[in-house]
Formats: sequence, structure tokens, C-alpha cells
Amino acid sequence: MILFKRKEVADDHHVKLVAYTIILYISSLFVPFVVVASFQSLVYYSRSQWFFTTPLSAYITFMCGMLFIAVVFTFYLLFRERWEGRAFKWITGILLIASIPAFALSLTNYYYLDEEGIHYNSLTSLKETEYKWDEITKVHVVYRNHQGTTGLFQYKFEKGDGGKVTLLNNDYLRDHRWQIEEKIKENHIPVKDNYNNPIVD
Repeated sequence: MILFKRKEVADDHHVKLVAYTIILYISSLFVPFVVVASFQSLVYYSRSQWFFTTPLSAYITFMCGMLFIAVVFTFYLLFRERWEGRAFKWITGILLIASIPAFALSLTNYYYLDEEGIHYNSLTSLKETEYKWDEITKVHVVYRNHQGTTGLFQYKFEKGDGGKVTLLNNDYLRDHRWQIEEKIKENHIPVKDNYNNPIVD
């Protein structure tokens, strides 16, 4: 009787894990955009910022973290009967813990601009780096020719200590480009561009 109940409980857990795995696969397509954006708007957003942007890399990394967990669950479900044991459960647990950095790094991957400068937290760092306008020594404006039309592609900013940050052109940057240009002129930052020889794709 006890063995029957244990098997019933195990089967119930198995069914639940299958459901969770399927949900993870499906929700990984949209949950990252909700969770990452919501978290960053609550923790990092300020009205003093010109604009705040989450790089695509943050969403992709969060998505990969979810998919990694789903794959681990899938692996466990496929081989749990063959390799059932404490060691197999420990390995599964360690693999699940290994996904934590992906979520942590994706939540802290962002950049924003304000009157002080460019504030950037890369995907591989948990610490924000500030590029103050008066510390930037060079700006490279990159243009791209796409299907016969030349337009702004990205800004590349360099600091005296060798630090570099690249901002891709998007709706936010486009709306605040005049503020960026004002800061460049105000701080007499040398500007180079490739308008006459744009990237062609």
C-alpha cells in the first residue's frame, strides 16, 4: 500500500514537471521581455534620464536561462528512471543553480543617458560604468547604407583610459540625438564619421 502511494506521488510529480517544462519552453518567448523590462524600470529608471534602454542581449540571455532550465528538466524526465539516484539529482540541482548567473546578468544589462553622461552596464558585469561627457575623448559616428539609403547606425564613444561604449541607433536615441550633439559640442569632443564610406549591407 505504501509503495503504491509513493508511486502515485512520484507519477504526480512527474506530470507536474512535464507541465512546468512545457510552460518554460513556451513562456521563454515572451516572459523575458516582461520580467526584464519591469525589473529594470522599477530599480534603475529615473526621471532625470533622457532615455533608458535595455539591449537585446539582456532579453536573449534571460531567454537562454529559461530554455536551459527547460532542457535540464527534459533531460531529467528522459533519464530519471535509468539513472535514478542521489548523484543524478545532485547533478540536476547543480545545473539548475548554474542558470542563475544568466538571470542576474540579464537583469543588470542596460544603458541610459542623462546630463552627466552615458551610464552603461554590460552583459558581463554587475557594476555600472559611467562615461561622463567631459571624460569622453573621441566620438565615432557610424553610418550604414541599407538598401541604397544611408543613415545613422551607431555612436562609438571613447574615454581617455581606453574605455569604449557603443550605442546603436534606435527610436530613443533618434529622439535625443540633438542632446547628444549638444554635449559633444559643449565639451569639444573630436568627432569622426564614415558618411562618405558607410557600412554596406
